[in-house]
Amino acid sequence: MSEEKSKDETPKINIRFLFVMCNDIDAVRNFYTELLGMKEVSYMNDESWGWLSYESEGVGFMFFRSPDEMPVPEEWVWQPGWGGDIAGTSWAINVPEEDFAEVYRRMKDASVPIYDGKPVWRQDSYWGMTAKDPMGNSVEIYYTPAEKPESTDWPDKSG
Repeated sequence: MSEEKSKDETPKINIRFLFVMCNDIDAVRNFYTELLGMKEVSYMNDESWGWLSYESEGVGFMFFRSPDEMPVPEEWVWQPGWGGDIAGTSWAINVPEEDFAEVYRRMKDASVPIYDGKPVWRQDSYWGMTAKDPMGNSVEIYYTPAEKPESTDWPDKSG
């Protein structure tokens, strides 16, 4: 018998929740719900407790208000599609192609820091922009078009 386990014998272990601490639940809510367009699962923000949660294909993405003020980094965290300044944790969020230009417009109108100032054609395969959320997290927002565009210069679709 082979030492490698067959796919059927592999334990069914899955990541179910990612927890992220933040200083301001309402600012995080504005970024992820209003600007990005993610659908909230639950939200609470009162004197005793603050949280905000989303679900993404079975993974809970939850923010909790920190009891102590946390530092907000100014540097960009390195990611494998575009670069960055420092090592750290970051994430990428896929947006439907038909919503991407509008998400960019909302981010731009809200003066959210964007690494290159606009979407960039990355790795010769997708449009991406990396934005800073209110906690200084580097968040890559992207979509992969069905076909490579004729021009890899972002057309200002933001209005």
